[in-house]
Amino acid sequence: MRKVITIATLMVAAGAARGAAELGMELMQNIEDSNRSLASNIALHDGKAAIADAKDLDGLFAEVETHFTQRGDAANAVELSKKSRSLATRIVSAVSSGDFSAATDAATDLSRTCRTCHTFYKKE
Repeated sequence: MRKVITIATLMVAAGAARGAAELGMELMQNIEDSNRSLASNIALHDGKAAIADAKDLDGLFAEVETHFTQRGDAANAVELSKKSRSLATRIVSAVSSGDFSAATDAATDLSRTCRTCHTFYKKE
């Protein structure tokens, strides 16, 4: 019985490690789609939709941050993920107060942060 538990534990750990090893393309596509939607909603001054997009991005970047933290050799990516989450929070605040200009600036910074991370970590 002890061997079965040990083997099962190793299988779960191996699966988790394999999941942490690769960042899913679906996640990255969701970030890209949400980022485009965010930019559009800010331009249209659709506060409710822009806030929803920014909150979605915060959650997605939390997943990216977790991935790179678990990876262990990507401190820069962890910091860029944290910066992206901070920018998403700034966007929520700016839109909530009706400052779409500040939201646009933060969204632009967010897009640049994505590109910076991709320079170092995106697979060919």
